[in-house]
Amino acid sequence: MKFTRRDLLVWGAGAAAGIMVTPVPWKVLDDVSIWSQNWPWIPQPARGPIEIKSSSCTLCPNGCGLRLRMAAGWPVGVAGSSTHPVSRGALCPLAFGAHQLNWHPQRLRNVQHRESSSSWNEAVAAFAKAREEGPIVVIDGYPGRAASSILQAFSQKRRGSYRVVRGPETRALTPYEAWTGVPASSFGYDLDNTKTILSFAAPLLDGWGTPGRFTRLWAERAAGMENPELRVIQIEPSLSRTAARAWRRISIRDGSEDVLAAGLARVLTEQKLVPAHGPLPSISLADVAARTGLNADAIRELARTIASETPAVAIARDYSASIAALNVLLGSVGAKGGIVRRSKDTRIYESAQAPIANARAVLIDASVPWDYIPQTDAEVFRFAAWTGGATKDWLLPAPGFLEELTDIPPAPTSSVETYAVAPQLLKPVSEVESVVQLLRLLDSSLPSVDDVINSRCGDLFHGRAGTLIAQTAVEVNTLASPQKLKELLLAGAIWKGEPPAAGKLHCELKKWPDDAPPAPSEKWDAAWPLPVLPPLASKLYIESGLREHPDRRTV
Repeated sequence: MKFTRRDLLVWGAGAAAGIMVTPVPWKVLDDVSIWSQNWPWIPQPARGPIEIKSSSCTLCPNGCGLRLRMAAGWPVGVAGSSTHPVSRGALCPLAFGAHQLNWHPQRLRNVQHRESSSSWNEAVAAFAKAREEGPIVVIDGYPGRAASSILQAFSQKRRGSYRVVRGPETRALTPYEAWTGVPASSFGYDLDNTKTILSFAAPLLDGWGTPGRFTRLWAERAAGMENPELRVIQIEPSLSRTAARAWRRISIRDGSEDVLAAGLARVLTEQKLVPAHGPLPSISLADVAARTGLNADAIRELARTIASETPAVAIARDYSASIAALNVLLGSVGAKGGIVRRSKDTRIYESAQAPIANARAVLIDASVPWDYIPQTDAEVFRFAAWTGGATKDWLLPAPGFLEELTDIPPAPTSSVETYAVAPQLLKPVSEVESVVQLLRLLDSSLPSVDDVINSRCGDLFHGRAGTLIAQTAVEVNTLASPQKLKELLLAGAIWKGEPPAAGKLHCELKKWPDDAPPAPSEKWDAAWPLPVLPPLASKLYIESGLREHPDRRTV
């Protein structure tokens, strides 16, 4: 069975919703509490002083704030940091048990070559040989980190290429990259100033983006209000939890989201409901009605509803050029309450989904999800902290949770620049190496992660802008040195930049995009990859029966 991080968040939302109305989860938690005390593979912390340390989560690119309860130098509990400017104390279910992950049975502890035991010496020798024989392609799943800049520098020196695996939130912003020349990673949604959100099956209340960001906005501006400040219109075939809580739900046929976006664009333009102009989709309103299952009057009424409360922004669950084009027509690209450019970065990264040809080897960072399989005949060196499937060549154990120093770039979908540092708080439980450590072993001219973080702290200090947020807020222009700034970041502070200034972005949208509908899966559960869950979450998930079949969600 397959299972993704998003499903974990959906599961977590369901658990939170149901836990107060049924005694079953309480009984399951009690059973888990008793059962978990006998795990032989989790060490018992030594008796010692209890201290609280702050950090940021590194399990995914959202970088939520953490408060770690440490006993004798070992983490024994994880909680969200309420002072984090984006996550505001929220965490996904995986993060709450993250301190157990390093001892999970699926933890990768030994080098493997074609599913047989090997050694670091053999792996280093094989990679050194590949490096001398041809180009190296580097795959990153968490771009923007200090480690990412080192991976890019190495690939440039070795006549190779640097590619990224994008998550669904970033893929949804990818069409603007082609139309504006601005990297998708530089965009974010200015949800704090939005009045109407048209969500095309995006799980806004089920873990979309940074956990806590949207749920906070919804609680403050929409929950329980008859005429809310923030109107969420959920367009989705099934009755998801987001759809059930939205201000309004529109049920359409599965796979017809792009068609409805085109129909709304036609109505908005023909009835002059928006000032913006752009190419009209070729599809007629009658065809839109036939393919979506909505009648023409319902589509017209929905278009008027969207235009009546602006700023309005459409959010896609994944890549959709038609939904992105609808935002261009709404005038939401580069506008307050719409899609804003939070960063001046101009680097557009090549997608890792494209076939890899003429490469001697492919180096995959541990941040890349297990469901990514490179399309290549080259030798593959894959770093991972936990095993999640077979690999055809080398599988190399990487640092786990809290076992390495790293920095945290802005989260996908965030409208403001942030920067955090997650210090190494634990000694690795086995012999592990990161991709950067391997590359620096073979090329000493490459900088270390600490070197890059020092440089970035210097840039923030000399920029004299933004605020460091922890228990108290400290303006950067009041700090005495870059070292002091880094010291505060290592202690758990988050640097937050200034909100981006609204400004229209020039979009070269000359023709309405023609998106092909996604092919339906033969099995309703085919999109769930096998998880590496903390044991508590695993047992609770297995025994709670919280996952619903889609047919039941439509009841």
